[in-house]
Amino acid sequence: MGFSLENGYVPTTVESILSNLIPDINTNFGTSYTEVTFVGSNLYKFFYALAQKMQQNEVKTSEIFSKLQQYIAITNERISRPVNTNRGIIDKLGTEGYVASVKPMIDADAGKINICIDTDETADDYEETKIALCTLISQITVAGAVTQGTEAETIVLSNGQAFDFKFHLPNRIPIKLKLTLTLSENNQVVVGNPDDVKVLLLSNIAARYRLGRNFEPQRYFSVLDAPWTSQVKLEWSDDGGSTWNSTIYDANYDALFTYGLADVTIVEV
Repeated sequence: MGFSLENGYVPTTVESILSNLIPDINTNFGTSYTEVTFVGSNLYKFFYALAQKMQQNEVKTSEIFSKLQQYIAITNERISRPVNTNRGIIDKLGTEGYVASVKPMIDADAGKINICIDTDETADDYEETKIALCTLISQITVAGAVTQGTEAETIVLSNGQAFDFKFHLPNRIPIKLKLTLTLSENNQVVVGNPDDVKVLLLSNIAARYRLGRNFEPQRYFSVLDAPWTSQVKLEWSDDGGSTWNSTIYDANYDALFTYGLADVTIVEV
């Protein structure tokens, strides 16, 4: 059975197997077959079934090797992103339906881990949610790392020991948004309805912004979203509209801007 880096193990053909058998057949049976004269002989008919079985075994071997390669690739991927890394913790909580962020490690936090989870602490079932979250955190954080946060539950581990596991709630920052649309002098399309523009803007933000990420106004709306414009400018205010910013908000891991449809103002110029 041949091997190549591109295709792995490649099963030998029936014809090649029979060709390799001819010298031994001649030696053991006192014959003088060639590849041409061997075809159609009684021994050919006998050994053909054997060659087919040998090829089937090689096919199975190559399939096993292929699955082994896949297993190794998947294992290597898991090793490169173990669940107890920051990215792994975020991804694992994400698969459970939670948006989370983890504070980047600094020397002062050695041995500690700060996880922030975007969950509704005012919900009627919050206590059950908190227990579920702390249980999950106990399963995905590395032993010896002390979790930090205002939300805590005592979880009994499989070895019978009980530890407190904690997480933070988001630092919710209410903001207002102002989107200024400059009408293009070359416009030949219908000007969008302001209410529809508000909905589109919030949809764009929801798709590209989340807990712990920088708020980047230039990413959330462009002239492509409003083809009747020549220029757009999105600004945010965290003081009720007294001052406006179009710069990037450099967020801490627990920062979360909050806003609603009523907080959006559309300015057309």
